[in-house]
Amino acid sequence: MMKFSRQSRLLKPAQFRLVFQRPIRSTDDYFRVMARASGIQRHRLGMAVSKKACAKAVGRNRIKRLVRESFRARMIGPATDNALDIVVLPTAQAANQTNKQLDESLSNHWQKLTSKAGNISTGSQPDQLRTQR
Repeated sequence: MMKFSRQSRLLKPAQFRLVFQRPIRSTDDYFRVMARASGIQRHRLGMAVSKKACAKAVGRNRIKRLVRESFRARMIGPATDNALDIVVLPTAQAANQTNKQLDESLSNHWQKLTSKAGNISTGSQPDQLRTQR
């Protein structure tokens, strides 16, 4: 069991800004996920859960807890050359879904992003990879 440590988080506004500049995107009904290759050898996670996505703090905390746990279970592990900085933005529909549905959605996002990041590192054009859905 791997721990979700401080080194696995995006902490500073500048780190978030870098991800927002030219991200690899993955979108569905529940989440918009953006990622960008990082210079370090581990994936890092940042979240922006707004009141628009869920009005009550209990719901926002539930979503953040689910995102952290999904990330910890699937993305934290051995060092990799294609490490990503990832920012997760939930939609308003995420608050009304079951934990299982959100976990499946996040799992699909992690797979899409890591495969797209692998394609970029092998020489594909990033603009072709920035499709939604």
